[in-house]
Amino acid sequence: MLFPPSLVIGLYIYIGSFNRMLGDDYCTMYQGQHLGLFRSIWFWYLTWHGRFSANVADWLISVAGPGGYPFYTFIFLATWAVFAVIAVKEALHFRGHLSFDLFAALLPAVFLVFTTLSLTPDIIESLFWWGGVRSYLSPLILVLLFFAFYYHFITSSPTRNQTALWLAISFGLAFFMGGFSETFTPVLVMLLAGLIAITWWVSKSNRKAASTLFLSAGFLGALFSLLAMVLAPGNSIRRAHFPAPPGIFTILSVAFASYLDFLSDIFSTPYMWTGLLGSTLGAVWLGMRINRGSGIAPLPGWQIVAVLCAGFVLAFSCFPTAVYATSEPPPARTFIIPAFILVVCFLVSGFILGEWLTNRVKSGFSLPATLLFVTAGSLIIFSSWSVSQRLYSMREEHISFARQWDQIDAEIREAKNSGLQQVNIPAMKNWADAEYPTDNPRYWPNICYSKFYDINISAPPLQP
Repeated sequence: MLFPPSLVIGLYIYIGSFNRMLGDDYCTMYQGQHLGLFRSIWFWYLTWHGRFSANVADWLISVAGPGGYPFYTFIFLATWAVFAVIAVKEALHFRGHLSFDLFAALLPAVFLVFTTLSLTPDIIESLFWWGGVRSYLSPLILVLLFFAFYYHFITSSPTRNQTALWLAISFGLAFFMGGFSETFTPVLVMLLAGLIAITWWVSKSNRKAASTLFLSAGFLGALFSLLAMVLAPGNSIRRAHFPAPPGIFTILSVAFASYLDFLSDIFSTPYMWTGLLGSTLGAVWLGMRINRGSGIAPLPGWQIVAVLCAGFVLAFSCFPTAVYATSEPPPARTFIIPAFILVVCFLVSGFILGEWLTNRVKSGFSLPATLLFVTAGSLIIFSSWSVSQRLYSMREEHISFARQWDQIDAEIREAKNSGLQQVNIPAMKNWADAEYPTDNPRYWPNICYSKFYDINISAPPLQP
């Protein structure tokens, strides 16, 4: 079950190695290189949006320059998998599994990365385009680190000074990951508020319980982050490009219709639902495997349904804010966030179900475990094969664009070094359909490309 999805993740990385700058990447790259970290954050905060953490990421990639683009897919996916392994390890330790089992931590991590990407409808803009990956995937990576820290904190016995440090980390990390996307941050605030209410009830209103303290610090960080984004002066400038926000009932109606379309795509597309079902059954098998003979009492069965219901509610909550911001259904690149939420909740529910079944299957354990393993493995192999075919079909377009653009890039730089004031480049379509210079010098891509290369750039209009 581990090998096929790992190969698919490797294929994502391979295609990502042909990433190049596109569209507004030239705007953010120019501002990051010329203004530096804090001034570039402030510039975008005043003129376009409040996603301050996304601007930090833009500055980091501007330090690396265009040469960093072929590597960020690998960096994001590798970091995502590593943080997922750490989070699973700490969660298992919290459940009482004190000895570290690399396979038990690695399998859900690979399932999480593979299945989330499989359920993402616009993988081009969600993973391969810098503007999408830094806004929508970054917080999904960091939230795993947040909960890894959470489980480590509540299972340790920190001193007062260590507790203060951990609470500062909780606040700071939640504040930072909340500054990437207006789609993700309201969900984070809802999630932490719900978990605080649960821990408050479980601890019998003990405000000093470790879990309550850590989650409360994170909640405040996420809330302040949301306020910082909402109050950004640049929002009104960007908002002027969209129609006025509709009423609340229209927002909910559009959001719900878009959410149903999202779910319909998942459960009607073979490689999506087989990947989700296979990963969930794999989590059930893993729960049975590591809980058998451990002596750890399984969680109540009602939590299986509760986690699934929470997943569907949290996934839906991604949609209304996006509809409010643009007055239309959310762009498909944002759907990696609800896909991630659903996958996490399906995996957690599957694991709880596996523990629950282990406690009830007293004899003949091997047969159901083997059937689960074979069924899950077959579904995952089918999904992996289907996704790999889909990715392979995208390969040539990415390679072709990279080669053509590298040649154009060299021509632009040669013209600049020769002292020319202007260069005309050929019309060219890219795999993300990102904006491209035209013959209009006042068109924003012309301006951004020209500023980045420090030479006036124009191109003939693309032919339909």
